[in-house]
This record gives sequence, C-alpha cells and structure tokens, in this order.
Amino acid sequence: MECDAQTCDDGESGRATAGKVLPDDLFLSAMMRLPVAVALLKAHRDCTGALTDLEWRSANAAAERLLGAAPLAGRRLRGGATDAACPGLFAVLADALHEPVERTVAARRGGIPVRWRVVAAPAPGGLSAILTDLGPEAPSVAEALAESLTAALEHSAESFALFDHDDRLVHANSRLKSDLPALADRLVPGVPFEELARSFALSDPRLTTEEERATWLRVRLERHRRLEPPVVVPLPDGRWLLSREHAVPGGVLVHYTDVTTLKLNEERMRVREAEARAARSEAESANRAKSAFLAQMSHELRTPLNAVLGFSEMLLSEPFGPLGNPRYRSYAGDIRDAGSHLLALIDDILELSRLDGTMPMAEEGVDLDALSLKVAAALQEVAAEGEVRLRRDVPADLPLLQGDAQALTQMLTNLLSNAVTHTRPGGEVVLTAQLMPDGGIGLMVADTGVGIPTAELPRILHPFELQDSTIARNSRGTGLGLPIVKRLAEMHGGRLELTSEPGVGTAAVLVFPADRSLPRDRCRPAPLPPVVIPG
Repeated sequence: MECDAQTCDDGESGRATAGKVLPDDLFLSAMMRLPVAVALLKAHRDCTGALTDLEWRSANAAAERLLGAAPLAGRRLRGGATDAACPGLFAVLADALHEPVERTVAARRGGIPVRWRVVAAPAPGGLSAILTDLGPEAPSVAEALAESLTAALEHSAESFALFDHDDRLVHANSRLKSDLPALADRLVPGVPFEELARSFALSDPRLTTEEERATWLRVRLERHRRLEPPVVVPLPDGRWLLSREHAVPGGVLVHYTDVTTLKLNEERMRVREAEARAARSEAESANRAKSAFLAQMSHELRTPLNAVLGFSEMLLSEPFGPLGNPRYRSYAGDIRDAGSHLLALIDDILELSRLDGTMPMAEEGVDLDALSLKVAAALQEVAAEGEVRLRRDVPADLPLLQGDAQALTQMLTNLLSNAVTHTRPGGEVVLTAQLMPDGGIGLMVADTGVGIPTAELPRILHPFELQDSTIARNSRGTGLGLPIVKRLAEMHGGRLELTSEPGVGTAAVLVFPADRSLPRDRCRPAPLPPVVIPG
C-alpha cells in the first residue's frame, strides 16, 4: 500500500522545510535555463519504507527534450513511462537517494543506441539530477575488429568456420552454408565439430555402410585434431573443396576453397596425358614394326641383288669367252651400276631402320685430324674424276671428340661425298674444324656446288622426301645421306646445320657439345674404321 497523502521520508521533508533548504525562485529560474537536462525528483515509498517510484518535481526544457515527454513535472519516472528512453535510469537514481553517483547508462535516441551520463545526489524529499547525452556508444577496438573480421568472412568467396577451444562452432559464414546445404540448419553457434562431421558422413551417399561412415569419421576427426596438411574433399554433388585447418588464438579456423575447376582441369590433363602416352606407344610400336619390315625387306632384297651383281661382274670379265656384240658388255655394265645403286639404297634404308631403334653407341676418343685426313684421302679419286678440288684445314692440336668412331666416320664421309657429288667441275670442297667458344667442336664441309633452295632445306633432312630435280640429276647417291648424318649427330648430343644458296654452294656444319671435347692427353685415340664411300 502506497502512502500518497504525504511522503514517508522519515521526517526528512519536515526538516528541509524547517531549515529553509528548498531552492528559491531565483535558483529554480537559473536551473531551468541550463542547456543540460536538470531535474528535481521526489521519492515515493510504501508504508514499509520501500521505494516505489520517483516523481518529477521540476525539470527544465533540456530534460523534457532528452526524456521525450513534456511537461515532466508531476509525472512518475516508471509509473508515467518517462523512463522509456532509459530503462536503467531508475536504478541509478535510486542509488543517488543515499549518496552522490556519477554513472554512464545505456539509452536510446529514437532507434539509435546512445549513452547518458547521470550525475545525481540526495536532496530534501528526494534527489537532484543532471543528465547528459553522450551520443552513440563507440565500440571497443577489439569489438570493432571482430565485427570487421566477421563482415569480411561473411563476404568472402570462400567458406569459413571458427571453432573455440572446446571444438564448438563460434561462427560460420553463409558461403559455408551454401557449400554444405546438408549441414546448413546445423551450422549454429555451440554445435560440436564432431556432430557436424557425423552429419556430413550420414549425408554422403558414397558412404553406404555404418562401417564406412565410422572409418571416415575417425580419419576426419584425427586430421582435425592434428591440423594436418590441406586435403581435397569430394562433395556428393560432384564438387571438390580444399580443406585447410589453422590454429588461431582460442580455437581452430576451418577454411574451405572450391577447387572443382582445378580438379576438372587436372582430370582433363590426366586423360590427355594418358591419350598422349597411348599415342606415343602406338607410334613407337608402329615405328618398330616399320623398322623390322624394312630390315626384313632389305635382307630379302640382298639375296637376288647379290646374284645380279655377281653375274653382271662375271659377264664384264668374260671368263668363258667374249660376249660377241659390244652392246652386251654395255648392258652388263648398266646392270652392275643399277644393282650397285639399289644395294646402296637398301643399305641406307637398313641403316635408317637401325638408327630408329636402340643402336648401341661406343664412347671413345676420336682424333678428328686423323679421321678427316683418312676420309679426304678416300674421296680424292672421286673428286679428281669430277674435276673438283678437295681441301682440308683441321688443327692437329684439336681436342679429341668423345663418340663412336664408326658413326663419326660415316657422318664425315656422307657430308664430303655429298659435297663432291653436287659440285660442278672446277669447283671446290673444303673441310674445316675448330674449337667453338663454349668448348665444343664444330666441323664444316663447304662446297661451291649447285646449292639448295631455301624452301628445300627442311625437307632435305627428312628421309624419303622428294627433292629438287636439279639436285637429283647431279646426284649419284640415295638421298638418305643427310638424314642419316642428322640422326647420328643427335645421338651424340649435337646437331646438323645447313645453309645454302642456289648457284653459290652449300655449307653443312656439325656442332658437338663441350662435354664431348676431351684433352688429347687424357686418352689414346681410338682406331679408325675403314672408309666406305656411299653409292
């Protein structure tokens, strides 16, 4: 029961009146003009002395604007709902009935959260108070940072989930909920990680038995606890997520990245690589079959050719008497020449098929000075018949060349033979060798022959390519010499370079790498094989 007839204030009101402490009109008038909210409040108590409410005895215009009610005088703080803007104001003012207080309380200005500073002290029959609007509450640095990070995670193109030290979910961004729709309704703060993992296992159609789900769950929890390296997680809808887990202060951050495009590209690359390996294996098998066929055919052709050459030689030597008509002897010579040319062609085809396989190659020191001298000497007679001058310029102190003596002899013989064959009478062929700036060795065979059109240079290094008719008319060879030289050079880690100009001549250069140059005092030169002139 409330005593409204008079204030039950233990005689405080009587003493205030007797002591003339109440503010006079002048003080009250000055208070009302202050720009801050100032008010005097009266305490209402029930018959037991308990405080029930506070009544606004007087308040200035600033206080009425702050509380959003006018006039305030005569209205109750709680009973008149004048504390609607600041529900915590009553508790602060109740404490001020006993001693001065200065506190900051939460309030609202319209729909905006603000802070009020309340300074109040006891006064006769109640209390006096000054209220100040401090404006919106500024968040702490930590709160602002947390809010910024949460916003950043929310707008990230990747999925995040933050778990505390008890392995319970603190926050999951919306992207994770869209990436894992089966778990979307369970991604709420407080849910344990193990429960989420178990729900994922139950939703995965690839885990069909309880044993499979239990095994998957055990492995997933172990990896989560150990913060193991990233792993790609397949999703039931065909997508792939790269899962990474990082230790952060107070917990673990689980980070998912959609790598579906990368996985699809990786799968395409794997398929292409498999197709390339299959095609390469098929090509190698076809190449081996071709080489075996050429070798077999070459062997089969040699038998009748040997008979043709043998009988043509016998007819030319006339061991059983003269042939009679001179034309027969001319015909026998044509048969021998044609057979010899065909035999040379078969030998070159057989050599190409052998080079396509795994031909063993010796590694020995070859003296290029001695080798070039021997090859040039073997071709001097052919050059003289064609009225071609053959010169050699090879330093005697050139390092030895590490390689196969038989193959090097064949390369040099083919190049010199081609040059002599394609050089007109009165022309010149020069063989030179020198040490390259990088320590390798270069061999060059240059001639003043008919030359090769620029468009023909790439084709002439490939076997069985049709060549210019002008070159063919002046050739006694098979046309396979340069392709054979090219392959032998590549087997030594070197290369064959051709430069030519029609009517001026051709230069063929063999370049060998520096690691094949051997000091002459390191080893003895290898024995040189016999020189076999092509054609």
